[in-house]
Amino acid sequence: MRRLAPSLAFVLLLGLSACTSKPAESTTVALTVILDTDVTAERKNAVEQRLRSMPSVEEVTVETREQAYEHQKETLKDSPDLLAKVKPEYVPELLHATVTDAPIAEAVELVMADVDGVADVALKVADVHPMPSRIGIVVRLKSAATGEQRTAVEQAVRALPTAQSVDFEDRAAAYERLRTRCQGKGELATQLEPQMGHDSWRFEVPLDKKGPGVSELMELDGVDVVRLVPLAML
Repeated sequence: MRRLAPSLAFVLLLGLSACTSKPAESTTVALTVILDTDVTAERKNAVEQRLRSMPSVEEVTVETREQAYEHQKETLKDSPDLLAKVKPEYVPELLHATVTDAPIAEAVELVMADVDGVADVALKVADVHPMPSRIGIVVRLKSAATGEQRTAVEQAVRALPTAQSVDFEDRAAAYERLRTRCQGKGELATQLEPQMGHDSWRFEVPLDKKGPGVSELMELDGVDVVRLVPLAML
């Protein structure tokens, strides 16, 4: 896996969505696999087949580079500065899918992120009706985050006025949680590896009022990614 540059990843992830064709439960998760920009057709097919083989993964669709670029232009039409960062030749192909079992969605994400030909994987609350009243926020820390950076992130999270059930989970605890949840889910539990886990802050907020400070968490030094997910994923 070759992670995207933070600026490009941020621009791309703004517009990601899963192409759900029917109403779904509030525990449904939208998953997007971002392919390497130089991925071969053979490797892309292998990644797609691997994704389709994952438990509780449905509605897998492919978004071509051209489609993804047009999607980004529409998403960012009112943000010219961000749009300027999106170059057609750097826009990757995407695989969209729906994970119908939210508690194991994070395990699917981590396993898929380790597949050759994958640049990144994103999760978010699926666009379903009705939408849940509350969602979970996962703030993952970089493995190289310093003690000072970790303290700053904790202070920022705890200062959020709408955050509830704030909890810190280290990498080892994340691995054990996911491994337990994946029991009985085919080979998913055995495909997980301890180093795939992340230190993270996890909490919930109202969906219609995420509150001041949530969007700014991604800008903090030491933060790797911020996910908006169903509560069942926490």
